[in-house]
Amino acid sequence: MSVGTLAQRRVEPSTVDEIRRAATALAIALLGLNVLDILVTELAIDRFGGIEVNPLMAPIVGTTTAFGLKVLIPLVILALATRARTWHSVTTLRVVVAVYLLVAIIGVGQVAYVLV
Repeated sequence: MSVGTLAQRRVEPSTVDEIRRAATALAIALLGLNVLDILVTELAIDRFGGIEVNPLMAPIVGTTTAFGLKVLIPLVILALATRARTWHSVTTLRVVVAVYLLVAIIGVGQVAYVLV
């Protein structure tokens, strides 16, 4: 084939299993970080008078809808992660988890600052 770089490469089943395990682990981490984020946000708002600065979440913080979204979205990602077939999807999940880890660290840091 003259355009060999565009041809689909066959992915070995063991590699697909590795990809899916990595993607699933990252999706589970994302779920945990989302739950931590909503709990810390609720704590900061209810106990310390904080405000939600995310304009998409601000109207629903404090409702079951907010918690539902923070759990439902990562569950959908988890379901998709179990079907991942490329390392690109794992890399994308790594970036998303890194961003949420940063968000969680900032939120926990803000609550810790108020407590100290």
